[in-house]
Amino acid sequence: MVPTLPRYYLSLSLLLYLACLFCTGAHLVGGAQMPSLQMLLYGPWAMPFGLFQWFANPLFALAVLAHRRFRRLALLAGLAALYLALSGLGIERLPDNVSYAFHDVAALGLGFYLWVLALFGFSAGQGWWCWKARRASEVPGWQWPDLALLAALALTIYTAAGMPSLQFEPGRILLPPEPSLAI
Repeated sequence: MVPTLPRYYLSLSLLLYLACLFCTGAHLVGGAQMPSLQMLLYGPWAMPFGLFQWFANPLFALAVLAHRRFRRLALLAGLAALYLALSGLGIERLPDNVSYAFHDVAALGLGFYLWVLALFGFSAGQGWWCWKARRASEVPGWQWPDLALLAALALTIYTAAGMPSLQFEPGRILLPPEPSLAI
């Protein structure tokens, strides 16, 4: 008999990941906050600034999709995602989508820690199954909660991409500030 937690590790990881998107990802100096959804949408635009933590998200997606058929690849992708996410503990500055100015990070928010916990939970569960299962058919497949959570996740990201409060113009953040006209 399989213990309950390893059987539902995928559902639990997806639930934590979905929950993290509704929380604050970072608290900035001056009282501003950056929502986790905004951090997810900004992710690819952070590469020019040396912030590669966003790549944990596609690695996690790969790990989730490969969790049964390619269980060792899924474990490797999950651990790489966890490593990238933990490197986020060193983030010092983030831009906002209002002034496009960089602000110092005062503290990471609950969303960040739920994200790391989701990646850790997946990696631990996948590692358990890599250790226990002799064949891919022994690893739990997709269950209806997994599919419902994936649909909710896709709907959340799709809705967030259209929200004006989370929009930003990549050109404004990549361009140097305009010079002041002091006489």
